[in-house]
Formats: sequence, structure tokens, C-alpha cells
Amino acid sequence: MKSSNQQPAASNQQRATSNDRVFIALGSNLGDRAAWLRQAQEKLFGAPTVQLVAASTVYETEPVGKIDQPAFLNQVLEVRTTLAPENLLSRLLQVERELGRARNERWGPRNIDLDLLAFGGCILKTGRLTLPHPELHRRRFVLQPWAEIAPEFIVPGFSATVEGLLKNCGDNNRVQKIERQNYSSENKRCWWYIDPPKE
Repeated sequence: MKSSNQQPAASNQQRATSNDRVFIALGSNLGDRAAWLRQAQEKLFGAPTVQLVAASTVYETEPVGKIDQPAFLNQVLEVRTTLAPENLLSRLLQVERELGRARNERWGPRNIDLDLLAFGGCILKTGRLTLPHPELHRRRFVLQPWAEIAPEFIVPGFSATVEGLLKNCGDNNRVQKIERQNYSSENKRCWWYIDPPKE
């Protein structure tokens, strides 16, 4: 197993297909955080090109990089898509824009953040997109919810599963699961994720 600090090898070849397992991270630390996560998913899944497969529960997490800001809510989704990786990235950025995301400060507060973590076995590096996400192995707030829904997924370029990367992650910031019954006070009108389709 490679060290969790090792970056994946870069490749410009897109090898992904629509059958690949695709993972997206969501985050919010401004306003009604639960509502932002819900609205992002409603927009993302509003077209048949992206479909929900599985959703982690939501975690409240300490900020990373710039610590003097509110705590985040974070979640990881597995999706199925007919879009190519860069087209999916464009769709994620479009959802952020539609929800009023302002990119004023790196690591700064944000009402919504959508990150493409992995797209099947694709290893990709372009001017717009690096796959898998180059910082995922350092982020407990990504790995812990991800391991909840896909612990056995082998992250391309790392030769390690999500669960393995989590066990070797050096990030000790607080990542706390938020139970459904304890979070109704933030937004009584909506729950924070769309239930995955039943088989």
C-alpha cells in the first residue's frame, strides 16, 4: 500500500465510462447549511445525466486551511452519470453558480462547495481537473463519509481503498456525524439529502 501522502501518477488519458463509480463531495458553512446541501442535490439530479446511487449521512467538521470560520456540514455522494469527467465538473460548477457561490477567498467560507473526488479508474490531469482529487487523502472530512458508503473502493493512483486512506489519514480535525433527529432545528422544512433509489 502506498503512503497516504503520495500523490497519484498523472495521466491525460480519459479512461472513464458511464458505468464507472463516481463520487462527489458536498460542503457548506454559511447560512442554512442543510438547505444548501439539499438544494445542490435537487439541482444536480434535476436532469437524467446524473443519478444518485448512494449518500452518506452528514458530518459536521472543523474548517481546514482557514480556521477562523464557521464549522462545515459535509457529505459524500455516489452517482451514476452519462457525462464525461470534465463535463461533470462543468455541471458541478454550474450548480454552484446557480446557488450563488462566490469564490472570494481560497479556503474561505462558502454556502456550497461541490468537488469531484473520483471517476471510476480515471487518472486525469488537465488545466481544469485533476482526478482523483489531489487532496482527498489528506481530508478526514472527505474520507470519513466516503468510507461510510464505499469503504472498499480502490482510489486510482493510490493503490489503497477509501477505508485504507482513512486509517492512514493524518488529519485529526473533528468530524462528527450528525444524527437525523438532532438536526431538525436548522431546517425543519427539508432533510439534507435525497434518499437513494430503492432497488
